[in-house]
Amino acid sequence: MAVMFPDGIHADGSVYPIVPGGYAVVGAAALSGAVTHTVSTAVIVFELTGQISHILPVMIAVILANAVAQSLQPSLYDSIIRIKKLPYLPELGMGHHE
Repeated sequence: MAVMFPDGIHADGSVYPIVPGGYAVVGAAALSGAVTHTVSTAVIVFELTGQISHILPVMIAVILANAVAQSLQPSLYDSIIRIKKLPYLPELGMGHHE
């Protein structure tokens, strides 16, 4: 984006600069959200950076990465539990009553 638009994006008489660091933060949050299968990484990113202006891109990226990762693989934490052969609760079906 910074190479394609070196002067920023011109819209409504304003110039919006392209900040490559913003894209890096969004990508890092999406990767950690996908690996851990949690959305709380978005909140951690907001607390670490203090930039509330990036809330929309970070939330969209984390939610999409989380949805794709959940459909493709188990969570990092679930994998560690299975590798170490630790006991864990079995999955219960929806509406399962005993």
